[in-house]
Amino acid sequence: MTVRDAGRVAGVQREITMPMSDDIFPPYRPPDWYPLQRALASVFGIAAVEATAAFWFIGFVAGPAGVGELRVYEHSATRRSLALDAAGSAYRWFDEMGSYVRVDDEEALVEALV
Repeated sequence: MTVRDAGRVAGVQREITMPMSDDIFPPYRPPDWYPLQRALASVFGIAAVEATAAFWFIGFVAGPAGVGELRVYEHSATRRSLALDAAGSAYRWFDEMGSYVRVDDEEALVEALV
């Protein structure tokens, strides 16, 4: 059965329009690992950059006004997320404020790791 056939119900011809893939999914953008590497190195030292391998890149989200996009990562073992701006500064989502708010980098990294 084709999409066109599925539109025929009780002898009535209907044209079903499928949304374009760009309407459903945003265009592909490669992961941005630099902010996570920078944050890990600045808090725990350059050797900690290897810990990047323990994270998944989730995607980009809108950050607070004047900050731009945030990059969201998730730790593969703890399943805790971490939102960083392009410079590696940490942010946390607060439901009561309905937005991301700047938080302490070390606290955010430790929370994601343990």
